[in-house]
Amino acid sequence: MANSTALNIADAVVETLKTITYNDSALPAVRSLFPFYELKELKTLKISVVPRAVACANFDRSASEFNYEIDIAVQKAVASTNDVELEQLMNLVLTIAKTFRRKVYANLGGASCFKQDVELISAEHIQPPPVFTSVITLHFKVIE
Repeated sequence: MANSTALNIADAVVETLKTITYNDSALPAVRSLFPFYELKELKTLKISVVPRAVACANFDRSASEFNYEIDIAVQKAVASTNDVELEQLMNLVLTIAKTFRRKVYANLGGASCFKQDVELISAEHIQPPPVFTSVITLHFKVIE
């Protein structure tokens, strides 16, 4: 059950991301279990949603609390480490994170996003050739 719930939450996150626009287009979000791209593929913005982890704890005598972690990777090759382009991408990342504050998927057992962790920029990816990489981890709680 937990495995399919993780995939279902990831799919719902993809659909939510597609409602966000960037440069007048919907975000190109996809669920992927192996989000690895060649540099040439990263010339366009890539948004990958990955079900990362699940933790289970007793909630009461008859229910368990499941905490699901869903990663959203935002990647794009950049022409340079120009602050303007990087700032636009970082603003997009923050917009994505804010979209999930208090987000509840009632059709998925009331999966509630209670926390968002944001790694704004991964410094090791800004080495030549520069690729902007940011990861948002969403934390969802479900009581079953």
